[in-house]
Amino acid sequence: MYQYLFKYLVLHKSLSIPKLGVFTMEQLSAEIDNTNHLMYPPTQIIRFKHDEVLADRHFYNFLEHETGLNLADIIKSLHEFSQQILLEVQTISGAVLKGIGTLKKDNDGLFLFIPERPLDYLFKHISIDKSISLAVIDNQTSNNEASTVLEGEVLLDLLGQKTEDETTDNWWVYAIALLLLGIGALLFYYV
Repeated sequence: MYQYLFKYLVLHKSLSIPKLGVFTMEQLSAEIDNTNHLMYPPTQIIRFKHDEVLADRHFYNFLEHETGLNLADIIKSLHEFSQQILLEVQTISGAVLKGIGTLKKDNDGLFLFIPERPLDYLFKHISIDKSISLAVIDNQTSNNEASTVLEGEVLLDLLGQKTEDETTDNWWVYAIALLLLGIGALLFYYV
């Protein structure tokens, strides 16, 4: 069951488990660390909200397609799975949801969610030139913002890469060349 939960969460960015709650996957923007001159890649984190959720028909359809079981068996196995998780949450180690994280209950009876290691460790941080970080600092002071999110052409310009306008493809040149080749082949064949 765990592999289906994680797959559904990755594909749909939200997973509702009846009697348990909702897991959501959020995208965090890339960050620039000016003190160490590093740029960290965008990451995804998983959050949990304990809530009484209703059955998600899309999730049941997904499980039907993935497992090949009928709807009654899926509802029964998901109900048993959520009951098992609710029992494991009471233990000291908590309930471990493979690929997602660990659920525990604190002394007040509130659910604590500890997400599993995010996939951002696969993407290394980038060392940036000091001039780029200085330009970011200048940009922050000129805009009087607490944090600056660089997007689009500003980031491409700071990294020294070409903008979208400079890299547009001249497809029409290839189209004319193919047209001339075609006309030449026809002339060669018929003349």
